Amino acid sequence: MVKVDKRMSGGRAQVAKVALTGVALTMGMASHSVWAQSAGEQELPTVVVEGQKTAAQIGYKAEKTRVGKTKQALKDIPQAVTVVTEQLMKDKNADSLKEALRNVAGITFNAGEGGRIGDNINLRGYSAVGDLYLDNIRDYAQYNRETFNLQQIDVLKGASSMLFGRGSTGGVINQVSKTAQPVDSNEITVTGGSNSYKRATVDLNKAITDNVAFRLNAMDTKTTSERSGATSKRYGIAPTLTIGAGTQDEVNLSYYYLNENNVPDYGVPYVKGADGISRPLNVSTNRFYGLSNADYERNQTGIATASYTHLFSNDSSIKTTVRDAHYSRDLRATAPRFADRSILASAVTDSSVINRQRQARGAKEHQTAVQTDFNTKFETGRFKHEFLTGAEFVSERSNRWTNTNASVANPGTTVGNTDSSPALSSAYYSGFSRTNPNSYKAQSYGLYVQDTVEVAPKWKVLAGLRYDHLKANYKRDALGDLNLDIGALSGRAGVLYQPNDASTYYASYSTGFNSTAEAYQLDDRLVNTDPEKTRNMEIGAKFNLYGGRLGLRTSLSRSEKTNERNTDLASPDVYLLSGKRHTDALEFEVTGRITPKWDVFFNHAFMRAKIDNAAGTAAGTLGMTPRNTPRYTSSIWTTYKLPRGFTVGGGVEFVGKRFANDTNTTVVKGYTRVDAMAEYSVNKWLTVKLNVKNLFNRKYYEGVYTGHVLPGTSRSAEVSLVAKF
Repeated sequence: MVKVDKRMSGGRAQVAKVALTGVALTMGMASHSVWAQSAGEQELPTVVVEGQKTAAQIGYKAEKTRVGKTKQALKDIPQAVTVVTEQLMKDKNADSLKEALRNVAGITFNAGEGGRIGDNINLRGYSAVGDLYLDNIRDYAQYNRETFNLQQIDVLKGASSMLFGRGSTGGVINQVSKTAQPVDSNEITVTGGSNSYKRATVDLNKAITDNVAFRLNAMDTKTTSERSGATSKRYGIAPTLTIGAGTQDEVNLSYYYLNENNVPDYGVPYVKGADGISRPLNVSTNRFYGLSNADYERNQTGIATASYTHLFSNDSSIKTTVRDAHYSRDLRATAPRFADRSILASAVTDSSVINRQRQARGAKEHQTAVQTDFNTKFETGRFKHEFLTGAEFVSERSNRWTNTNASVANPGTTVGNTDSSPALSSAYYSGFSRTNPNSYKAQSYGLYVQDTVEVAPKWKVLAGLRYDHLKANYKRDALGDLNLDIGALSGRAGVLYQPNDASTYYASYSTGFNSTAEAYQLDDRLVNTDPEKTRNMEIGAKFNLYGGRLGLRTSLSRSEKTNERNTDLASPDVYLLSGKRHTDALEFEVTGRITPKWDVFFNHAFMRAKIDNAAGTAAGTLGMTPRNTPRYTSSIWTTYKLPRGFTVGGGVEFVGKRFANDTNTTVVKGYTRVDAMAEYSVNKWLTVKLNVKNLFNRKYYEGVYTGHVLPGTSRSAEVSLVAKF
């Protein structure tokens, strides 16, 4: 009998119990199968174990995804899903999650806000800060995510709390890690380019035996910026061991470590025009208003994961995953603001004073998660079922603080004389201390069940339900402790019509919720405030053309937040759940190979977003467009293989006009960015590749926040040497 150590803290004991429950369930079901065989003197059917097909990941068209908690074809998911494949990331030399997501319509980027660190993304007009996942487990910390260990990125659009729990208003972004495969395959890439860009990646995979394999991915990247002062340095390593590959019992052990040491960039401030509309300060993109000799962004991420998968038959499996993740972050950044906030653009000169507003925060966070999923197929009469059930337990702990230096203020600067490295007193460096400490402890669990039933030939009906419970405690310096205890139900329903293997038509409805603690912050007003509710209604079609080489998808959706929090003017100590807004989206996507030599990845989203109801302090936003939600986003990337080992490619990214505030008085104009690529394969082992980003050197802004905006990259070139052996 296995016992849980009672000396464990409550969170650790709960984690151990859930882990043991998952393992016990697996062992119990396996024992039941063996007992049934003995009792009935029958042989079990042969289990055919399907390994990961490398061919399915080559090119720009993915065949499978696990974003629905089970490995399934994209055509069987009644929601819009975009998959960014490894080949697409390599061809574009997308070295960060942000660069890779440029290929996904409906996504925009926020600048660092309020001291926030790392990836800050909007999906269909809603913040996706808490909707980033790594192998279907929430990757909630603030850091800049890398691509060196990613096999693909799955973006599931629309409310998805039935699958993922709290959050997921606009959808979820799931990073899929590389795993060890039972083959010998090695690749080393070295890249150099503009702005002192240097990058090296290693991907080594070794088959130790027929079913034991080891894989090592590593990366080191250093670069400056055309914005004189901002820099980026990072390195990472990700070893993976697979035991039992291609058998009924497979164990995967992995560790992921990423270290960053950057000088962050908060861009330029806005300035008001004669028409009363504020726009980005119109200066050269190489002007950096931070402090290159004092600002820093230091992040460390360490994620250990173990998973066990048992196949009972070709149609039934159970998988248990245990994760322990540690994150630390430390920030001192500069947000530029005009000293005279009322200054008009016509009055701005090179001598106009810009204040360097200090953004300085840090945190240490720890997450332990256990997730068990059971999938099976069976028949009841003439109905065929694809059944999923699972449980998830997560323990989270966070300690956060503000980096304060009350004795020395940041030195100011001017529009024309940025002086990013002024002389600073020794007190500036030594005088910082941690203030306003607060801590967060939470335990959450989710239980979910879903069934997809073939009710008639060519027709399937999907229905799912999930219950989540979150219990959290906040310790705040001098403000007193707060406790939160909430539960919520989420649902998912869909109908699929598949007249043949090449086409699917669907309609779906799904719900989601945003708890009052989705940002791991709580105040007295939020304690007794119910979760915000969201829903997604969608119709669409998916097609496989040219023998499955080319995929075509289109969808029409409405994502609604039905009770958004607003501050009550009459009672500022409570929130009103009276706000409402929506985003209508029409999307088109084409991925795959038009011919054996011609690859394409295209998607486009028309979005119409509106604040439908607002009260209290938000009353002035009624009828406005939510921030950072353009009317359209679009991207296309294509490559063509020429004779004698040459490949050429290029792409265009379009983003429409965006507002930086919900009152629509601050505007960031749209942009078009053109990229290009040329590649020469010397032989099957050696390739040389040239990438040029922003080919026509257009000035544009990509990271949007209320107080500042971040310019996009100027024209840059990168040359890569790829060796395979």
